[in-house]
Amino acid sequence: MAILQVIEWIDATGREIVKRVPEHGSGEFRLGSQLIVRESQAAVFFRDGKALDTFGPGRHTLTTANLPLIDNLFKLPFGESPFKAEVFFVALKQFTDMKWGTPQPITLRDADLGMVRLRAFGSYGVQIQDPALFVNTIVGTKSLFETREIEGYLRSMIVSRLTDII
Repeated sequence: MAILQVIEWIDATGREIVKRVPEHGSGEFRLGSQLIVRESQAAVFFRDGKALDTFGPGRHTLTTANLPLIDNLFKLPFGESPFKAEVFFVALKQFTDMKWGTPQPITLRDADLGMVRLRAFGSYGVQIQDPALFVNTIVGTKSLFETREIEGYLRSMIVSRLTDII
């Protein structure tokens, strides 16, 4: 397994919300490795299934100063020993033009019109506010999480709430 010296992610599609590095298992990192986080991203650093820290935009050198729990977990001589971890890059941009709609008409009884078949549709946007919470509660350990996955989840919630309100 290669030791990761530079950790970064570029979304070529514009539809990726979360990308896990490495895609499967844990990667081997060294103190001194470079974590590059783009302006529209956050990076959540995990070890042993726990989020240790969230990094904002910039170039970050992994040290015990910015990952103090690493130092508490084990002692590394001269920063040369690799340790296993994973990084979840989270896109912080606003994802727009996401669609929702009722898959079938909702039948309602109206006092004046009798039975009415109602359809509804629209669009919305989403933006991640708490990257660690999003990874822990929605993404889990998936290696890639795209807008189509959150669209399906939110679409069903919107339609369900709309049906309850009507």
